[in-house]
Amino acid sequence: MSSVETLRPAPPAQGNARAWATAAVACFGLSVVTALVLHVTQAADVDPVRQVISDYALSPAAAGFAFCVLTLATGTGFLVVGLARAGLPVTRPVVALAGCWGAGLTLCAFFPTIPTGAPMTFSAEVHRFAGLVLFVSLPAAAGLLARGAANHPAHRGFAVRLRRHTRWAWAALAVFLLSQLPVLLAPSRGFDGPLFQGLAERLVFVGYLVLLGEPALAVLRSGRKSC
Repeated sequence: MSSVETLRPAPPAQGNARAWATAAVACFGLSVVTALVLHVTQAADVDPVRQVISDYALSPAAAGFAFCVLTLATGTGFLVVGLARAGLPVTRPVVALAGCWGAGLTLCAFFPTIPTGAPMTFSAEVHRFAGLVLFVSLPAAAGLLARGAANHPAHRGFAVRLRRHTRWAWAALAVFLLSQLPVLLAPSRGFDGPLFQGLAERLVFVGYLVLLGEPALAVLRSGRKSC
């Protein structure tokens, strides 16, 4: 026998899981880069403090906004497959909630919102409902995933981290919802005072990217450990 030990190849399922997780991370990266490009190129049309990300759909870079959210939805689908193949506890409720998140993003891409204070349209109503669904679905899915992972000794560290990130995501969402009150409660929705809903929503999405990135990294780590 040779005295040099060779590395054992990862099991096929683990190898596939890492490929899916890598594809998910690539999609998340594309989405973030696109959002940064929108922030820089559309600064004259969309105020990142006062205006929400959906307002990019009303700018000349509407196609960029659609690409940004659709790559995020696609990456989530890749991530769910990777988690399942890595043996993480992806239950049907987790899959359903992740699907709601992806569907909400997709609807927001094809049904644009309206400028703040403008009369509501059918497209804006669909956009608002889809936004509500996606904002609630992802942290709910992450919470369920963390709860299931906590029951497996090999995944308890991941469960602790994901649970902590989920709490921060819920807190950021609460701040964003509070930032919407001045507009929703203003007479005729004609509020023209100081707003920070755009900044609050961007902080929410930073938290949500962490919720997506932590499971992806967990899959990549599990693939390395199996070598």
